[in-house]
Amino acid sequence: MFPVENVAIMIPILALLIPVVAILTKHQQRMAELIHGGEQNRQSSQEMLALRHEIAELRSLVHQQSIAVDNLVSRSVVLPSETVEQRLR
Repeated sequence: MFPVENVAIMIPILALLIPVVAILTKHQQRMAELIHGGEQNRQSSQEMLALRHEIAELRSLVHQQSIAVDNLVSRSVVLPSETVEQRLR
């Protein structure tokens, strides 16, 4: 077995290792949470970019349609100025 001197030295070393192991374990858990949280953030940012792209497409479509409607209105019957003034009143 171990000599008594070695056992006397081992007891304080083991007593100091317990908190060190607890600190390292807690650190590892936090790092794992950060890594997995980072994956969720990446997925959320990809979804946000896709939504922004869709919004840009919708804006473009609305602009195109409003231009088309304006072109149709400008090609349609031109109202006399009296009629326009009456409508404004």
